[in-house]
Amino acid sequence: MHVESAYKTPVLIASSLKPIQDTRAFAKLGLSLRETNKYRLNFIGFSSKRPLKSSDVRYFYSISDIKSFWQRAFLPIRFLYLTIKTRPKVLICCTWEYLLPATLLKFFLRYSLIYDVQENYLANQNLPNSRSSLAKSLSKTVIFLSERLASVDYYLLAESCYAIEMPKKKPALILPNLFQGKIRKTKPFKVDEKPEIHLLVTGTLSPAFGTLDALKWVDILIQDFPQIKLHVIGHCTIEKFGEELTDFVINKSYINLEISRQPIAHEQIIEAMELADFVLLPYKQSPEIAPKMPTKLYECAGLGKAVLHSPNPNWENFLSQFGGGKSIDFLDLLNARSSFKVALSNYYFQGEIPSEIHWDTVKPDFQRLIQSLS
Repeated sequence: MHVESAYKTPVLIASSLKPIQDTRAFAKLGLSLRETNKYRLNFIGFSSKRPLKSSDVRYFYSISDIKSFWQRAFLPIRFLYLTIKTRPKVLICCTWEYLLPATLLKFFLRYSLIYDVQENYLANQNLPNSRSSLAKSLSKTVIFLSERLASVDYYLLAESCYAIEMPKKKPALILPNLFQGKIRKTKPFKVDEKPEIHLLVTGTLSPAFGTLDALKWVDILIQDFPQIKLHVIGHCTIEKFGEELTDFVINKSYINLEISRQPIAHEQIIEAMELADFVLLPYKQSPEIAPKMPTKLYECAGLGKAVLHSPNPNWENFLSQFGGGKSIDFLDLLNARSSFKVALSNYYFQGEIPSEIHWDTVKPDFQRLIQSLS
């Protein structure tokens, strides 16, 4: 096994604050390469526990405590050390934080550098959070310089809109966060016949993603629909906002609130989605969010779960192909009851789910790209 591994091309896929077995870096990019049996894979990512051991994959933690200032400060140094240790022929950076040290080492180790653009990091600095204007301005400068000065051979874009928002990131391959798993064949259904109605808010919990708006909306509904149960589970990095959510749910037994300062395991998210009748996407339609296609749209389509989402033409067009959800104005509390009644009366999944929601439709393009660069 060790002899066979020696003939494989070493690849390093590096994240900073994302979990070491992240749904994109590991489950999509990594496993797509693993199945070719051509690469010796190495992963860097967040892990609060000792990294897993495997005979054919090596895992290294980038950071074990997201709240630790010193661990975050030494992220680039640890990245440099691990890159020298693994000596990749292909390096995939899944965060802007590694771009400059990766560029520095590129001249010595002679690898191909790929930047997996998972976010428009510059635009995201405009989203509301607890940081000061000065801190945001400094972050923008550092991100801009890191991305501009990096010697990137190829870009992976997690959203098609990034090709428009960041036209200088070329050459590029668009790799959306499509569904990975078996697409569930779902018979048409409606929810109003159920004795309990399970709603779910999951993912990143923040003002920009409308988490509190959804709670207030459901708080209106509970007066006419006492059978509602709301589960909120996600990662919240804004401490004051987490406290605001916690205060809001006091004495509200119909809300199960699970907040974590660390990233939530994707398996937990999927388990929660499996139990939901409606998955809520109450995202505020800011310029930073509106053009995107949330991963949960693809996941809900694949799992056969109906979505209630903020008004968005792109999302509506996608879901209308198979009846996967309905648009809801979560800020319109006056008409909350009537709009929810309409949602309950609708039949969902009356059409065929398009195969284009699946990761397998773009996986060969990614595999060919890595083959050409290795």
